[in-house]
Amino acid sequence: MYTEVPAPDLLCAGRFDETPGFTVYRENGARNWMVSLTVANRADYWADGRHVTIEPGDLVVIAPGAVQHYRAAPDGPPWGYWWAHFQPRTAWFSWLRLPELAPGFSLTRLGTGDRLHEAVGAFERVHRNATKATVHAPEGRVVETPRSRTGIFATELALNAIEEILLLAAVVHEQRRAQLLDPRIQQVLDRIVADPARPVTVAELARDVSLSASRLSHLFRSEVGDSIVNVVLAVRLRKAASLLEFSDRAVGRIAADAGFSSPYYFSRQFHARYGLSPSAYRARVRSHQPV
Repeated sequence: MYTEVPAPDLLCAGRFDETPGFTVYRENGARNWMVSLTVANRADYWADGRHVTIEPGDLVVIAPGAVQHYRAAPDGPPWGYWWAHFQPRTAWFSWLRLPELAPGFSLTRLGTGDRLHEAVGAFERVHRNATKATVHAPEGRVVETPRSRTGIFATELALNAIEEILLLAAVVHEQRRAQLLDPRIQQVLDRIVADPARPVTVAELARDVSLSASRLSHLFRSEVGDSIVNVVLAVRLRKAASLLEFSDRAVGRIAADAGFSSPYYFSRQFHARYGLSPSAYRARVRSHQPV
C-alpha cells in the first residue's frame, strides 16, 4: 500500500499503469489538491464510506485533508491513469467548487470523446513542466522523468494546463450549479493576494466582511476547500519562491518581504512545502536554464 505524500508546494505529476489490486490509502489526505484522470481499465475509490467505480474518462478531484483511498481493479489489465498534486491559483477556487459525492471528493465524467482527449493533452503538458514528474518503467519501477523546462515559467506552464483540466470539469457541471464564490470569501481572497506580506488575522478578515471569526473560518473552508491559514501560507511561499528565482536578495530579506517575521520559521515552512531549503531551491533553479 502506497502512503507517501508529496511536499505540499512541489508540483508533482505522473502517468501510471498500476497492476490489479494496487492500493493507496492516505488517512489524512494531503496538504495540497489532487486531480486524477483514468484512461484505461477501472479503479475503486472510497469517499466517506461510499464506494465509487472509476472508469476511462472519469476525472477525480480530492481536496486537502480529505481521505485518499483508491485501488486498481482487482482483475483485468492494468489501471492506467494520470495524476497531479498542486496548490491552486486563487482564481481557481470557484472552479474547484465542483459537485461533491463526499466531503472533499468530486467526480466529473468527461466521457471518452473530445473532452477526454483534451484532458489527456493537458495532463501531458503538466507532466512535461511539473517540478517532479514520474512514470512507471516497463519493469515496474517508478522513475523520475526530466522536465522540458525549469524555473517559474515551467511551473506556470504546468499550472496553465491544470487550469485547463479544471475548466473542462467546470464546463461539464456549469448547467447544474453556479460556480461563483460567496462574495465575502472572494473579498477575503482578493485581500490576501493583493498584499501577501501584510500581517493579517482571521479576526481582522472577519470584521472586514461582517462575520464572526468562527463563521468566516467555516464558510471559507466550505467555499475554498482549505483553511485561511493554509491559503495565506501558500500565497506567501509562492511569492518567496519567485523572489528566490528572480532576485539576488538574501534569504532573510526575502522572508520579510514575503510576510515572515522569522527567517527560521520561513526556512522551515519553505522546506516543508517545497522539499528543499530556500538556498538549495535557488541553487537548483539557477543551475538549469529554461529550454
